[in-house]
Amino acid sequence: MVVRQGIIDKKKTQRRVMIINGIMELLKSDIIYKTIKYRDKKESEIKQYMHRPFVNKLKEIHKKISPSLSEQTLKRKAKKSLLWEGDVNTTINHFLFLGVQHRPDFIVQIDKLRIAVEVKRGESGGSVREGLGQSLVYSSAFDFVCYIFVDTSKDKKVLRSLDGQSEQYFIQKLWNDYNIRFDVV
Repeated sequence: MVVRQGIIDKKKTQRRVMIINGIMELLKSDIIYKTIKYRDKKESEIKQYMHRPFVNKLKEIHKKISPSLSEQTLKRKAKKSLLWEGDVNTTINHFLFLGVQHRPDFIVQIDKLRIAVEVKRGESGGSVREGLGQSLVYSSAFDFVCYIFVDTSKDKKVLRSLDGQSEQYFIQKLWNDYNIRFDVV
């Protein structure tokens, strides 16, 4: 297991789950998918559009954690909490696992909590599996992983499949065993 300073904390406290739920709420938000034509956009363009709403959501999360902080401090903490591969002022370091380099799309750091965020788009099983594989790798180096799959199929076959019993079992297993929160939009 790849660890930072020998420790990965996998505990699901109420505070941590609140943070994960807030991130997933943002990743599924209509603010993103009803504003841009995501079916026509590249993955990098979707992530670029997510950046500003992501910072705003982290500001809300920091306010829940520390309600007495000033707006300016909340904004600064929110910006500092989000690392994004598309930000020229930020470096997301790769980590070595199974002999190759890996890095998530976003990293959220709140206090000592580190969350990898993966965004994939597509309409095939290959796209879903790629993101699931990446998420499993990230779970070896991060406390939690948030993975959102953007279903670009015309009939939303991946999204509609989520009600299946096997799918529900698998999604719950990802959360219970690997601290991976997975959803589809």
